[in-house]
Amino acid sequence: MDQDTSVEPTDTPDAEQVGSVEADQAAELTETGPTLRVAYETGMMPAKWFDRWRDRLPGARLVDTQVESGTWSQILGQTQDVALIRLPAHPKPGSQDLEGLRGHHRAVPAYQELQVAVLPIDHELTLLDDLSIADLADERLVHDLSDLPEHRPSPTGAGTDDDGAPLPPLEARGPEDVMEYVAAGIGLAVVPMSIARFFHRKDLTYRVVEDLPGIDVVVVWPQDLEEETEAMVQDLVGVVRGRKKDSSRGQATQLGTDTDPQPTRQKTAKPKRAKAKAGTTKLKPGETASRTAKGTSRGDQLKGKRLAGGKARRGAKPGRPSTRGGGGRKGR
Repeated sequence: MDQDTSVEPTDTPDAEQVGSVEADQAAELTETGPTLRVAYETGMMPAKWFDRWRDRLPGARLVDTQVESGTWSQILGQTQDVALIRLPAHPKPGSQDLEGLRGHHRAVPAYQELQVAVLPIDHELTLLDDLSIADLADERLVHDLSDLPEHRPSPTGAGTDDDGAPLPPLEARGPEDVMEYVAAGIGLAVVPMSIARFFHRKDLTYRVVEDLPGIDVVVVWPQDLEEETEAMVQDLVGVVRGRKKDSSRGQATQLGTDTDPQPTRQKTAKPKRAKAKAGTTKLKPGETASRTAKGTSRGDQLKGKRLAGGKARRGAKPGRPSTRGGGGRKGR
């Protein structure tokens, strides 16, 4: 007798059932109290802020969502009530800067992120504790250079072609692809510190590029929120700005005025460079002071460390980024 191999069809939910489930979920959210929907860009770590907000408003609910950088405008006021976003390092005045945002939204500064160079752990530049943008002149940067006008590729370096023109950026779907290129030894990347930490790998490290501007992180939300939602956003802004629980919301946040304290750029703890001590012997007429053992330029420093048998260093273990947003310190 032939064995029956037919499979009983499984029940699939129809549109009415799906709608019922969605209605039940919406009802559940309503039963738990008012809900604030918060988006934050990849790499940021605002968990501590969210926990403090929940402690202050036990009858409300905060739903947080991580979104790709630059996509906040598509969802703000639709599926999200408020967002933590990064501004460009060189925003266009009146459109991409804080004042430009305030033309169509409410926005307050939160903190600034440092920009860092991501390097393979065995790269020569890891011999230095920190970098300047000039240290990257001979390196290829694998990403778009339009947001990094300070970078001047050397005509004879790895970042230019035979005619001395900068090489085009490599195709990347996101920060993960950029990190893959760096790990493969194709080039380096300059990114916000929180991105470098979030996508940290054992074969990569980073160094702060000290002479690059900080990247502003701001809290932004629509101007026409309902009163209840606006109040919850104000409470979140208070947490971000370090306001005490019993402080006045109106006094603590002055929107669209010049009284907003400027965000503070993060200071990273790192060893101080040794300085040559002043000699006790007076120079005779016509004599010049000799160079210190470390030299007087970045190239001399690298050369001296090579001669001394210096090896590329991994640097301090990045660990977990600050839950205040990662790679930055909040403004006071």
